Amino acid sequence: MKTNVLSYLLILFTFYLHSQTAISGNIKDWNDPGADIVAGMNQPITIGSIDDKGDFIIELNDELVQSILSDIDGFNENSDEWKTSLNSIDKAFSCHSETVTISNGEQPIISLTTFGSFSIANILIKKMYGSFMMVNTKDFAEGVRAFGKYQNKEGYYLDMYYFEEAASVKGECSMDSYAVNQEEMYSAKNIYELDFQPGWNIVQYQVIELFEDKDGKTYEKTVVWKTLDKLPKDLQYVFFPR
Repeated sequence: MKTNVLSYLLILFTFYLHSQTAISGNIKDWNDPGADIVAGMNQPITIGSIDDKGDFIIELNDELVQSILSDIDGFNENSDEWKTSLNSIDKAFSCHSETVTISNGEQPIISLTTFGSFSIANILIKKMYGSFMMVNTKDFAEGVRAFGKYQNKEGYYLDMYYFEEAASVKGECSMDSYAVNQEEMYSAKNIYELDFQPGWNIVQYQVIELFEDKDGKTYEKTVVWKTLDKLPKDLQYVFFPR
């Protein structure tokens, strides 16, 4: 009996580490009334909430998964010009070489953010407040948001990925890339340390090395993609007003 209880607790602990049930925290720079954390392509869907003190929560459950999938179906039904679909693990992480090993890669990726950003709005009054990111520094977040300006910094952001079954991506992929001046070249590398479990997974996108050209523009030279068992201790929730 004692052995069975210990086995159950071990299974429960392992499940807790790998399959998250909620994200919660406090956004210190929030100075607005309570609002919704939203996502969606066809129409805004509520994925969480934030109160007037900046405390937020996103419940990670099956209802959230179905809402995201239904929103994609609704978009495709209402769009005559083009259709959309979820990217698969194979397509997102393969670099067409033997240096990356993928298991169970046909599964679609259901993620919560757009390049690490969560949108905040009041759906009822149709008001957008801005967005927030789960990052280690505000400087890094500002570099990500300055897309195309080549002001990248070292650091990380977090996203949440959902899968029905376990999967993994291991290895690294490199590609020669030119700076925007078309004179300097560097090797851009992605390192994959991803062990996906059924349910919601914490995924860390971390820039560990930059390339700087002669004009002072910075580029992501080495990026590590990693699944985490728990939220990092230095995690910040950084808000960007609209």
